[in-house]
Amino acid sequence: MMMTAIDDPAAPPDAGFQLRHATPEDAGALLAYLRQMGSESEFVTFGAEGIPVGEEAEAAYIARVAGSDNAIFLLAVADGRIVGALTFAGGDRARLRHVGEFGVSVLRAWWGRGVAGALIREMLAWARRSGVIRKINLKVRADHARGIALYERLGWVHEGRTTRDLLIDGRFHDALYMGQEIDPAAEGG
Repeated sequence: MMMTAIDDPAAPPDAGFQLRHATPEDAGALLAYLRQMGSESEFVTFGAEGIPVGEEAEAAYIARVAGSDNAIFLLAVADGRIVGALTFAGGDRARLRHVGEFGVSVLRAWWGRGVAGALIREMLAWARRSGVIRKINLKVRADHARGIALYERLGWVHEGRTTRDLLIDGRFHDALYMGQEIDPAAEGG
């Protein structure tokens, strides 16, 4: 049975949204969310076209993540509608299972309302409990000041920079690599 509820969510009760695990049944709504979010933000790797997968493939991906001990797919939901999403996947090989990269996105109407922070804090809590994850990496556009500030507040450190990482409307954008080491949660904590 797939667990969807989060026992002790990072979102405050009065935030106006709830966090939960994605399920395969979310695939259609998630693809619609990604198309909307892609049309609203230049800080992601796709535009209004969304990601190039169909509903069946997305549902299969969500199911694989749900069955993995080194991956998580979280949603922020308000009034039954997806307003934010976070995915993290660790490596497939034994020497890379402990490390992975995450991506987080939020609909523009929900920017500045704590959605991204709540999703990230929930991922960090899960990683500390996992017994598997020991490093979480991210890549962020170098000019995404609000995102960078959030990641720094939540413990990420700068590890590098890559030039010409994204090409949007004929203009190149650099990206920063950031990382956070994860230590397992203490027993009983």
